[in-house]
Amino acid sequence: MYDIPAVPTFPDNETQLRVETSALRRRMLEGSWGPDLERYLQSQIDLSRRATWGTIDQSSNVFAHSCKALAVLYSEKPLVGVPRESREQAEPYLQHDGALDRSNFFSIMQSVQYKTIGIREMFLRVDVSDSKELLFRPVTPDMVYASAPAGDPLKPNVIYEYRLRQNMQTKKMFWTADVYDLRDEDNPKYQVQKVDMDGTFTEDLSDIFLGGNMDGANYPYRDSQGKAFLPWVVYHASMTGKLFNPYELSSVVSGSLQASCYYCFLKHLFLDSAWPQRYVSNLQLAGLSTYGTGEQTQRMSISADPSSILCFVPDPDNQSQPMIGQFEAGLKDPNQMISAITVYERRLSSMMGIDPASVTKVSSDPRSGYSIAMSQASTRDAQRRFSEVFRVGDVQSIVLGAKISNRFLGTNYPEEPVYNIQYVAVPMSPEELKAQREDIIQKMEKGLIGHVEAIQDLYDLTEEEAVEKLRTIRQQRIEFGT
Repeated sequence: MYDIPAVPTFPDNETQLRVETSALRRRMLEGSWGPDLERYLQSQIDLSRRATWGTIDQSSNVFAHSCKALAVLYSEKPLVGVPRESREQAEPYLQHDGALDRSNFFSIMQSVQYKTIGIREMFLRVDVSDSKELLFRPVTPDMVYASAPAGDPLKPNVIYEYRLRQNMQTKKMFWTADVYDLRDEDNPKYQVQKVDMDGTFTEDLSDIFLGGNMDGANYPYRDSQGKAFLPWVVYHASMTGKLFNPYELSSVVSGSLQASCYYCFLKHLFLDSAWPQRYVSNLQLAGLSTYGTGEQTQRMSISADPSSILCFVPDPDNQSQPMIGQFEAGLKDPNQMISAITVYERRLSSMMGIDPASVTKVSSDPRSGYSIAMSQASTRDAQRRFSEVFRVGDVQSIVLGAKISNRFLGTNYPEEPVYNIQYVAVPMSPEELKAQREDIIQKMEKGLIGHVEAIQDLYDLTEEEAVEKLRTIRQQRIEFGT
């Protein structure tokens, strides 16, 4: 086991605020957000109350579940093609079990889209693996500093990534920054710098980790024309004209923490307050214990349970008549509270762009707010919603993969953006197909569409293909007498 130092801060406040926002979202998407929920709970309730709630309940995470429901663009492997004149050159790259297939690019993109929707940006570092294959490595924005020129704000010209490395002699871990700088195109830079805790570069380690100076003429990332490029692709959830858009959906993130806080309280009520509790006054309760001695949460209490009996002894200092009563159960109707939380969760999912009417039942309880599974029609809508913006990044990634492969693996793939990507839509359900057929037949009977238009809509064909199919159907009817 090695001590892992804390991640260094970034040198300017704007970047640091962005990084902290992105880091919280990353933890919520990856499932490591327990400490964040604990801090949120402690900010909401008094510490003495928090001590009685027990462990946290992370079963509700509307933010993560909504992102997962929307990340459906790569449910089926997309199809990639090139113009006829580039087919022979691109075939070893794009064919089944070709270089792109072996890199598992589209499988990786399932995770990239999931995180891009939540964090709003994702970075993809294109490299060559130790096994001499293309490597597409996702990097979350909380580990990256990037800036772009004012005249081209979506294309960064400087990127550095914080990476944890190890001194093989002392076995100590330390943080470095991999720096890629094209601000001076005549003198591009690729360096590994040691980073202090305040984000200051303290030592150039390029000789150790890169094998020498990689600046200027030694810069390794160049295309077939010798032009330098950054081996990075930036994915955006939406095109806003800015390189980063980290605060969109902030209300959903904070609302998800609040919904989880409600479920933590519900768990506490189920375990500790779901039964009537008798009480007595003017007597002393036997068996009181002190909890949290010396801490802010120190209190006197006794463990109670529906099966336990509370014992009382006379109070010698009190001469009044003892009184016995009973408190109502703290949780008389759990369904009422669960329904209230579910309404809150569904409002959050609608803020993510998920139509509440499209959410289908995926558990035994139809009120389950954190089990989100969209209908097939809504899934196709989500695919169309993200297809154009992700197509931009996917084409850049495939072009960049070709450049990297040509430069370091000696291949000859097309380096121009000639690649066409077709995303495979989720097929219609039997119910949707039936409704579509009935709608088309009704329109034909009313004279609103012709036979060619009907065939086009039914089979998703071009006009020429529809005419040809209609001729084939009529010939078969004549031939076979149907």
